Amino acid sequence: MFVFISHLTVPEADGPELERHFRERSRLVDGFPGFLYLQLLRPQAGGATHTFLTAWESREAFRRYMGSAEHAASHGREPGEIMARTTVRHEAFEVLMDSRLQPEWLP
Repeated sequence: MFVFISHLTVPEADGPELERHFRERSRLVDGFPGFLYLQLLRPQAGGATHTFLTAWESREAFRRYMGSAEHAASHGREPGEIMARTTVRHEAFEVLMDSRLQPEWLP
């Protein structure tokens, strides 16, 4: 399993509009092969204002999505004015353990 995380730091006034954008997302990723789920998180502490997490069956599935028409269309819908005022930091992780799965420790 592979997880890709984007930490978004937006001006406070843009927070509600960013959240609305994600509530009204295109859902193009939902049916993409290898996609598992996504989450939008609002931190309770720290510098980022929102964290966007996607989980994938593999890093290769994520790479295929990043090069896809679905990804291009989805990101073409981003609110340009808000994104221009947003700083983004990315992180990528290989998942070693997931308590929802049996066995918990992944190969």
